[in-house]
Amino acid sequence: MPRKYTVSQAVIERNRKGAAATNSLDRYVQRIVDNAPELTPEQLDKLRALLRPAGGATE
Repeated sequence: MPRKYTVSQAVIERNRKGAAATNSLDRYVQRIVDNAPELTPEQLDKLRALLRPAGGATE
């Protein structure tokens, strides 16, 4: 017979607050990204060079 688990109100509240904090952080990061200026062509070129696969592979 499966065990029945009970969750205390304190645990429920802690989980609710943890989820709210995570959502708050997600919203904060999204706001920062949304407000950031577009990358310049020079910045894009630097990123492409940094992210290029090692050994010159194309994929």
